[in-house]
Amino acid sequence: YLWLAAVVSFAGDWFNTIASVILVNRYLDSTTAVGLLFIARALPPFLLGPIAGVFADRFDRKTVLIVTDLSRAVVLLGFLLVNSTERAWLIYALTITQFVISAFFEPARAAILPSLVKGHDELLLANTLSGITWSAMLALGAALGGIVTGLFGVATAIIIDSLSFVASAALIWRIQRVRRPAPAEPEASGFRDLIDGFRYVSHHPRTALTTTVKGLTQIGSPDIMIAVYAAQVFPYGKDGALALGLLYAAAGLGAIIGPLLANRLHHGAMRALQNSIGAGFVIVAVGWLIFGWAPSLPIAIAAMLVRHMGGSINWTYSNVILQLRVPDRFLGRVFALDFALFTLAMSLSVWISGQVLDNTAVTPRQLALLLGVGSLLPLIPWQWLNRNDPMRRTAVNERVEVS
Repeated sequence: YLWLAAVVSFAGDWFNTIASVILVNRYLDSTTAVGLLFIARALPPFLLGPIAGVFADRFDRKTVLIVTDLSRAVVLLGFLLVNSTERAWLIYALTITQFVISAFFEPARAAILPSLVKGHDELLLANTLSGITWSAMLALGAALGGIVTGLFGVATAIIIDSLSFVASAALIWRIQRVRRPAPAEPEASGFRDLIDGFRYVSHHPRTALTTTVKGLTQIGSPDIMIAVYAAQVFPYGKDGALALGLLYAAAGLGAIIGPLLANRLHHGAMRALQNSIGAGFVIVAVGWLIFGWAPSLPIAIAAMLVRHMGGSINWTYSNVILQLRVPDRFLGRVFALDFALFTLAMSLSVWISGQVLDNTAVTPRQLALLLGVGSLLPLIPWQWLNRNDPMRRTAVNERVEVS
């Protein structure tokens, strides 16, 4: 049921993404304005991540998931009020509210997953399936979102997204409650929980490094680059909606292919997972370089597919590594930190990219080439710190709690 819930909510998410970008381009027409939209989506999880992690570790995770889904369904209907430049501020206010709620959903979803699989040998499969689902819904949802928004308007896309969260909540409600392991120590206050979570990460440097993988993969936000390419470089369809949908669809397809291909090349040993993440950084860089060179929309689509192959490998395998390393009582807080660092990196990348494109002579193509070079930099600390990891010979079905 968790998987089915993900299918419908992920698909709806991309209807909302397409609709929001179209609204910003329609009423504000600025790269910086698009950047601010993605910052509004990213900052709430960063600011609230530690608190959200405590919620995921202290309260029933199933209940957290249901409440957040239903709350987002209500908030999304507010986008129907945006029909003029004077009301464009609502796009940001509603987006912030939506992602404040989402900040509590993501850590709970990631933390509940290990308790729903039978043994740690299924973790790799479960995370791959989760990643593929997100990616497939990105491909399908973005393509359909672009088509539906272009044919039937923004309002239809918003209503579909709202209904998807209601359906997700109904499916999660059917999940059988899982008995959580009893804490080894007496239950502490919320603030003490927060401090304990930070202390755990600070004492486990390889775990700390793994929480940065998603963020380091965000050197160059694909969201703003896709939006800019659709609006300025390849403006196909009304307001660039067709190009926007196709580029997002390619990103989703690449994110499906990445983990599936990587899984066929190894048997889940920790060393293979870590080396695959290193390869993921390289693949991301190659995708950006092709994107910057692309003379036509089909080649830009192929480049975005390649870029997201690498990004999806890093997302999926960093999740598996954290679930193998981290005790259940800390999982919510560690995944909250993981997601917070990701959203911080995405916010910075979006803001810097928007400022560069709006206030300098750098073109979108030139920026994509620079991002390709920059995406290789995280490879150095990743390979260096993991070179002597005692878990490098540990298989996925052998959970060992080390740094």
